[in-house]
Amino acid sequence: MATSNWRVAIRRDPDEVTRLVGVDRADLERSPFQRAQWLETWFGAYGRQGSGEIFAASIEDATTGEPVFVLPLMVESRGGIVRISAWDGGVSDYNGPVLSKNFAPGNADMRRLWDELVHALPAADLLALEKVPSAIGAIDNPLLAVDGVSLSRFTRHALPLPDDGDFEALRAKRFDPTHRRTLAKKRRKLQNKGRLEFAIVSAEAAAEPLDRILAWRSERFSTPSRAEEMRRCEDFYRSLCRETEIARVGRLTLDGRLIAGCFGTLTGATFQLLAVAHDAEFKNWSPGLLAIESSIALMCAQGVTVYDFTIGDEPYKLDFGVEIEKLYRLETGLTRKGRLYLFLRDRARWLKRLLGGRAPAGAAGSVVADAGRETSREESGRRANEA
Repeated sequence: MATSNWRVAIRRDPDEVTRLVGVDRADLERSPFQRAQWLETWFGAYGRQGSGEIFAASIEDATTGEPVFVLPLMVESRGGIVRISAWDGGVSDYNGPVLSKNFAPGNADMRRLWDELVHALPAADLLALEKVPSAIGAIDNPLLAVDGVSLSRFTRHALPLPDDGDFEALRAKRFDPTHRRTLAKKRRKLQNKGRLEFAIVSAEAAAEPLDRILAWRSERFSTPSRAEEMRRCEDFYRSLCRETEIARVGRLTLDGRLIAGCFGTLTGATFQLLAVAHDAEFKNWSPGLLAIESSIALMCAQGVTVYDFTIGDEPYKLDFGVEIEKLYRLETGLTRKGRLYLFLRDRARWLKRLLGGRAPAGAAGSVVADAGRETSREESGRRANEA
């Protein structure tokens, strides 16, 4: 299909941006982190803080004006580099476009459209999208056809759930045998202490247990350098609970006392696990892992098809039998400064590997240190999980 059937546009007006991202039309495919309720909450929590320009890059039907590709983006300056990045802030585990099922350009057409869109972007040194999935819903992600795509250091960890909802069969087939036996033993020990119960709650009922989960997580992982990022992440999670219908909190209680919990989102037939924590007094019984196991069982019973452990390479995820899926990054230098930054960063990373993990000296060392801070920023809010 010729590119003349479409046109590119950059939408900066907040009302236009809200209109583009805020409607879950039946013909649109979205990742869980680009669903309308997620993006609207993100825009309220992060986009209105004035830290950078918020906009949406879109490809539209040239005849009807209907958007067929919408990429929520922002401009921010860090380390002397002006960057265009996704709506993330360390809380969005997958970053990709909102796609119409009717948008199916060939690779050559997509590259031409992307070049037009890049040339229309606001002034910046660098375009950098991280954690880009290979598919958006049932549609192959057209961004993988453009220049500048490489493998991300992040991966997705998804557990397919059985169509018949048979949790015991799933547990026997997918869980590591030692892990399965250990959880069963620890569950019995807790049951011998009292009434062990698990439930998933939402809306107002989720507020108090979510506060406890976040407090436990903060006690263990918060440091002065990460405190602000974690606080913003926690506030965002609370907003999801207050303002959307997708937030879910799992509560594991012993005689009514909360001893562990997990937090995530339910979007369509997939559940995304975003945080898990426990009362340190009960750590010997791994209550966080038991809460995850119980939440998997409930999701099976509710007809959920995928339990997504999202990004992060915590070993316990493999014990639950997840499938690891590749994610991608898309980087394009938009100015000489941006291209030089990418060149120096990649060379510095190569030198660091060559030197056995020691950062090189000089400008290259400075750039790789900046890249390290960028990675930490991606992880700081979200990757503070324990089980």
